[in-house]
Amino acid sequence: MLDPKYVPLFLGGFIAWMTFVVCVGFFGSRGKRDGEKFLTGGSDMSLFFIFCTLGATIIGTGSSIGAIGDGFCHGWGGAIFGLGSALGLLVLSSFVPVRSKNFVTMSEEAQYYYGGDRRVRQLMGFMMFVIEIIWIGNHVNGGSKYLSYVLGIDPTWCKLITVCGFGAYVFVGGYVAVVKADAIQFCAIIGGFTFIACKALPLAGGYEEISRTFAAAGKPGAMGFYGLGSYGVLAAVALVFSTVMGVVGTPTYRTRIYTSRDENVARRAFLGQSGMMFVWSFVTALIGMSAYAIMVHNGHTLESGDYAFSYMATHVLGPAFGLMFLVCGMSATMSSGGSDAISGVTILLTDVIPSITGRRIAEKNYALASRVALLVALAMAFVVTLFVGDVIAYFQKVVGSLLPGVGVTMLLGRFWRRATWQGAYASVLSGTIFGLVVLLAPQFADWVRLAFGGPAIPSTAIALAAGVAVSLATPRSTATEQERLAAVVAARGARGNA
Repeated sequence: MLDPKYVPLFLGGFIAWMTFVVCVGFFGSRGKRDGEKFLTGGSDMSLFFIFCTLGATIIGTGSSIGAIGDGFCHGWGGAIFGLGSALGLLVLSSFVPVRSKNFVTMSEEAQYYYGGDRRVRQLMGFMMFVIEIIWIGNHVNGGSKYLSYVLGIDPTWCKLITVCGFGAYVFVGGYVAVVKADAIQFCAIIGGFTFIACKALPLAGGYEEISRTFAAAGKPGAMGFYGLGSYGVLAAVALVFSTVMGVVGTPTYRTRIYTSRDENVARRAFLGQSGMMFVWSFVTALIGMSAYAIMVHNGHTLESGDYAFSYMATHVLGPAFGLMFLVCGMSATMSSGGSDAISGVTILLTDVIPSITGRRIAEKNYALASRVALLVALAMAFVVTLFVGDVIAYFQKVVGSLLPGVGVTMLLGRFWRRATWQGAYASVLSGTIFGLVVLLAPQFADWVRLAFGGPAIPSTAIALAAGVAVSLATPRSTATEQERLAAVVAARGARGNA
């Protein structure tokens, strides 16, 4: 825990920063807080805003806490998560041509791929909402890690504070508020984390001293290629798989495509961020490695590698710099949480509720319904966090278990015209059922971890095999592109033009 005399400074600084972010979101979203614009921002975002919001989302809890924690424990193994994120964005860049279809949600995109069949949209809508709740819970858990370390209070209260923090600017301004707040936070993240990496390396005694520290601790493999000697090849591959499928199967990143000004903007943003994440992965690993060396030299211990960044901010850099970097870390978590929150609300209102009621929400009621839905989503995510622990373990177990089925379904639909709606169901259900078995059967989960490094690889393989086999055994769709688009428009209640 932080020295108690500095707690008011850190807590006050966090509140002041979030107040500033909320104001940016509120005033920046004027004119786009009514009707569907609350959820899409008018789908006319420039390259700057798409690049920044995409970066702020991808450099989130996994990078600021999980990857740094892996760097703390496994040296260059801290760069593995960033590698998976970069590859995920690269794969997703191949989906940007769908921008011309004017989709609103990932469920609509899936419906289009599978012959315009509404059943695919209904299934994917439900799955997408569950996935967003999972991601929001992850970000709440990450933000609470910072606060609990600094304040030393019950983690449940820290999670509640975090929920209120990133829910605030989404509530007041919707999607535009999220995007403009992300732009501010992205600049803070990049500047802050780069500075702390440059400062941390000499404080740790330089790279050679870091290498000696890891070697003395019996971890010489941590300083090799991606730290595989410490992390383990199988575990590394499993983490890359779960991260890639997490990006491909998460609606938040698709929203950046749908709300871009045009296809060119989306493509440039995704390719640019893919390259940036690859470079950025080494920055986070270096911070974690430096934190480990400094901790050893100071004779300190940490309960978990997840606290490595907080340790640097509160015990190494001094109050002023520490506050700045704690804010940067919280910004990474808050920006990701806000993005997932607005995506979850969009899916709930556009896909899930109409599937249940058979009616779309009236345009005039969208803003109010969106705010109510936001509160519901945040409450559900808060409950999920009560069962969440280590950040990277969360990616490997929960994300690696439940997202591959959805990711495979989108990949088959995008690249294999023979895929059928029955195949889509087979991919989603087989991958999800396997993932649930892993999560609910500890002994089976241990076997999967030992055999495959985690559930992501077998879940992906099972979903792919099921999707291909069932598609080949069922008649292919004969719907034309125009018919598929018309079906999507009809399912959304003829809102907008496709």
